[in-house]
Amino acid sequence: MHNKRPFLFAHRQFFRLWLGQVTSQAGTRVYQIAIVWWILSVGAEHSGFALGTFMVAGALPSLLFFRLIGRVVDRMPAKFMLVTCDLTSAALMGYVAWCLSNGTLTLATTYLFGFLVAVAEGFFNPAITKCLPSLVSAEDLEQAVAYQASSQYLASFGGSVLGAVLIAWLGIPLLVLLNAISYVFSALIEMTLVFPESAQAPEKAETAAAAAEPNEAPAVDEKDLWLRFPLLKQLLVGFGLVNFFATPTLVIVPLYVQKSLQGSATLMGLLEAALWVGILLGTFSAAMIRSQGRTIRLGALSMLIYGGSMILPGLLIDKWGFGLALIFAGASLGITNVKFVTLFQKVVPDQEKGRFFAAMQALISFSFPVAYLVFGYLGDLMTPDRLCLVQSAGIIVVAFWFYHMSAGEATLAAYAGSSEEA
Repeated sequence: MHNKRPFLFAHRQFFRLWLGQVTSQAGTRVYQIAIVWWILSVGAEHSGFALGTFMVAGALPSLLFFRLIGRVVDRMPAKFMLVTCDLTSAALMGYVAWCLSNGTLTLATTYLFGFLVAVAEGFFNPAITKCLPSLVSAEDLEQAVAYQASSQYLASFGGSVLGAVLIAWLGIPLLVLLNAISYVFSALIEMTLVFPESAQAPEKAETAAAAAEPNEAPAVDEKDLWLRFPLLKQLLVGFGLVNFFATPTLVIVPLYVQKSLQGSATLMGLLEAALWVGILLGTFSAAMIRSQGRTIRLGALSMLIYGGSMILPGLLIDKWGFGLALIFAGASLGITNVKFVTLFQKVVPDQEKGRFFAAMQALISFSFPVAYLVFGYLGDLMTPDRLCLVQSAGIIVVAFWFYHMSAGEATLAAYAGSSEEA
């Protein structure tokens, strides 16, 4: 019997998990907004490089420790992992707030604690993904995944706006302390979760034991996949390039606000919120856009719109123009992400999806710190409006890369169709 109630209210345990996730991730975004503005205030001469270094510190843990994180998350109860990560982040944020209040915080300390908070977040996010199937039915899993994916965008949007407003009202030290309290609140929510893990433990153990024996066979299949479909590898590289040129927007926005617009922290938060609004619009509208079997070409068009949007703030220094450009850029990125991940889900065989998406995540994680450092360094060499043009040129090149590859999509589509029939 179909449940008429809204999805979140029909799944109380999932709703609590989702609420804890949004609260925790929004707190992280509030902290990032506050510290970014603090870095711009204390390191004016080399603010671009300092900002890039802070972003790198937050991106490295998921790349450096992904094997360890995977093993620990698989072995430990999800509830224990979630609560521990949030309480650890609360303690770290409390110390940063104390350092800010007595004026002892340094850039080096900021990088270190940004890294440590990212380590906690690196365990937190996969722990949430792990426990989804135990909280919803199989038929509702896809919708649960969609809610989980959108929660990060919602948290980033809400955190950006809230952080920007509260910087002027509370000041950075109190804002970071508020972030520490938000982690405690998230942990309290997660303590009320009930996971049916005990009933699934024997089944999981048997599955793990069965999977341990044929450990070497899938490697052959994976290699065969790359040999049969080199386009997949090219698409993966293209996906990494999209992230390389798109993620530095979080470096460009604060530099643009401070140096080109001479604006405030509030303006910075609102402009970042415009980007997240665009991503949300693109994410939720992607299903309504029919690609007619031309997903790669649609991705090329989306990236062309992204690149064209960033030309506007490069030629016209105006806060409204920049905000509009960020909305269009975010929407293009949201559509591209949903469409390409869906394409990968259809094309990649089930037995290869784990390794394929792990490779994709590793590639994305690698592109983050490199992009942050490169664009942070360029931010010290040129004006932010010129930096927008550099980003625009890179994304337009990626758009043509996708268009060039689109001719081979029919082969992938035919393979996906034959797999479904089988």
